Amino acid sequence: MAFEHMNPVEDDELPAEVLTIPNRKAPWCPACQRHTEYHLKVVGWDSEYGTKKTAPFYTCDECGGDTWKPTNPMPINVVSALLFGLLLLVICPYVLTQKEPPESLLIIPITGWSGYRLYKNSRKNNKHWKEFRAWARKNRA
Repeated sequence: MAFEHMNPVEDDELPAEVLTIPNRKAPWCPACQRHTEYHLKVVGWDSEYGTKKTAPFYTCDECGGDTWKPTNPMPINVVSALLFGLLLLVICPYVLTQKEPPESLLIIPITGWSGYRLYKNSRKNNKHWKEFRAWARKNRA
């Protein structure tokens, strides 16, 4: 599988001090517990446009784990809760007014799965944020 490099410094090696100074705008690897060099993994090929399809997240060059910019979890938590609440607000009256429920009942597990995915994404971001903040406090210059 091919990889596309996305280094924050043009074609140069990153100095060690850049990797150890906390920076919220630089991707951070929770497995390595520091900023590392990273890339976007190519996950396919778009034959219509002749371009590479890349994953929507960065991958650490050292350990191969997910690496992303630390994001304050509060906006993500609020948006996730609002989206799930909106789904429930729209779905509940629809399900309750159906006379022939077998097909319409499929929407209940789909809504549950959507809520679960929003929750998992939110928890993952919260964990990443907490780990980064603890590391940043420890390594503050």
